Parts: sequence; C-alpha cells; structure tokens
Amino acid sequence: MNSTIREPARGRLTNFRPDGATGPNRVLLGLMSLFLLAFLYMVVRAFLGHSLHLPGIPGGPYGKLVPPLGFAFLYLSYTRGFRSSLFLVAFAAVFCWLAEECSVHNGFPFGHYYYSDMLGYKLDVVPITIGLNYFWIYILPGLVVANLIVQGNLSGSGGGLGRLLFTSFVASVLVSGIDMAVDPLDATKLSEWVWTKNNYTGYYGIPYMNYLGYVLVMTPLFFVHGVVERRIGASPRGPVNWPVASLPLFFYFLLFLLYGIPAQSGVFLVACFTMGLPLVLAVDRLVGFFAGRHLPADEPAAARS
Repeated sequence: MNSTIREPARGRLTNFRPDGATGPNRVLLGLMSLFLLAFLYMVVRAFLGHSLHLPGIPGGPYGKLVPPLGFAFLYLSYTRGFRSSLFLVAFAAVFCWLAEECSVHNGFPFGHYYYSDMLGYKLDVVPITIGLNYFWIYILPGLVVANLIVQGNLSGSGGGLGRLLFTSFVASVLVSGIDMAVDPLDATKLSEWVWTKNNYTGYYGIPYMNYLGYVLVMTPLFFVHGVVERRIGASPRGPVNWPVASLPLFFYFLLFLLYGIPAQSGVFLVACFTMGLPLVLAVDRLVGFFAGRHLPADEPAAARS
C-alpha cells in the first residue's frame, strides 16, 4: 500500500500519515517504546527509588546512557532514516567532544571547568561519551521542538538555507534553555563537572558564557545536519501518526521533570520558561500539523480549503 499522502501543514507529498506500521518498522517502534519506558523508569526511580527500593540500571554511567540514547537514535532513525541518524550521532560524538576539549583547555566556548570521573572514561580531558549525552539531552529535543515551532512540521523541510539557519539558531537557543536546568543539577549539585575561574557569574556558579557557547556550537551542528539531510533525501521509514510524533515531546517533558525538580531552589521556575513554554508551543504546533491549520501565509487559497 502506498503510504504517501498530502501533508496538511505544507500541502506537499509526505510519508507522515495516521496508519499502522508493518514488518520491520513495528520492531523498530517496539524497541523505541521499550527504551522510552526504561527512561520513564529512570525518572520515576529518581524521585521514588529510595522510598520504593527500586533497583537501578546496571552499568554505571554507561548503563544509564542506553535507554535515552537508544530511544533518541531509534526515533530519528524511524522518522528521518538510518543514514540521517547515523550521521548525526557520529557528527555529534566528534564535534561536541572537540568543543568540550577546546573549552576545558582554553575556556572557550563554554568557560573554564573540568570533568570529574562520574561520567566514565575520558579521551584526554573529556568523557568519551560526551557527544552521546549531547545527542539525547540536547539534540533530539532541540531538533524536534525547533522544527515544530519554526516550521510547523516534524521534518523542518520547509524553506531555503536561510530558513534552515534560523531554525538551527532557534534549536541552539532551546539547547541553552535545557542546559539552564541541566547544569545546576549535574555540575553545581552533583559535581559531574566543576566550574572554575567563574566567580563573576551569578547563575549557580555557571558562567553566562556557557549559554552563549551553546548557541555558537549547536547552531552550526544543526545547520550541517539539515544540509546533509537535504542532500541524502532524508524521509521517514514508515508512517508517523500523532502518537508516534508526540513521543519526543513526552521525552522532553520527562527531561523537564528529571532536571527541573531535583535541582536547587529556583531552577524549576527557570525551567518552566526555558523548557516548559517551548514544550507548550511545540504541542500546539503538533496538534495544528495533524489538524492542517498551520499553512504558510503565501499558501494558495485553494490549499486552505
């Protein structure tokens, strides 16, 4: 059966449709769901583990990485294709490690800090898994939410390179917003990395340069990935209905809970604006995408009816 229909948000042909997946795609969706449920268990355990005596996920920092990373990789593999997701995870692993390496040694682009041993083995002075952590904490949420807010669709395929650059910039700002919840917990409270030479800052010992650094680093990362996606013709492996499309937003909501609530007093309120508000906007755009109400201003009148 041909799964190509008209996309309501752009009036173009697409594979996004509310039908059931078949064959290998069902296996992929099943594995994706299992990883998401495992991550949900991690979040529940973070709040109730001590009172309910819930066992942790074995493997230390590497075991904890598997559920969210597995979900993020499989979700992008299903909705954008394996070539797109493989490129993105490999590019992030190298590019983000290089940015962190430069900053630890030179204080640019994020500021002065060093990593403790809590994130596992290091390559030189940066944990070897840092790019993979970027992938699930920052890149998947930033990519999906920015595409929905700016483009009004799931793929971010509308417009030229200028529009892609603007979407990449918005995604990088969203990443900075996520880190306003992540850093006070993982760095200031848990000491997974330790800020130094930053007494001039007022945000839980974190330099303001850190948040500008994310914009400088992540904007080109998202832009390069978008260009590569266009070159390889990235597209969904199978149909994407609204429950599947909403999974990364639920994942983003779990991130909001995981990092916003246990952090220091005041961080949750900040996260309500830097993560909660973008989430609300993205949900509205997702509903509009499937309802067909988000059409560009220059769309012909016939396409609106």
